[in-house]
Amino acid sequence: MVLGQLWKDHEMRKRRNASVNPDMAPKREIKVAAKTTKQEHKVALTLAKAEKARAVASKRKMLIVLIGMVMAIAAFFKFRIGG
Repeated sequence: MVLGQLWKDHEMRKRRNASVNPDMAPKREIKVAAKTTKQEHKVALTLAKAEKARAVASKRKMLIVLIGMVMAIAAFFKFRIGG
């Protein structure tokens, strides 16, 4: 019973402070804004990582094509001259 009364007093103090001191009221709104900002940052970071992964894959693909072309030219001259 004492714990219930303490909780009730705590809630009453919070309500009284919110009504007397208007600066205390928008605390929840500030927290929500901070949470959405953090979530937006995480989404942007994930999208940036995905874009970087695509760029790296494209770069590696072009490198493999270039190495293949060099090897094909080297094989062409080797078999043409040596054979």
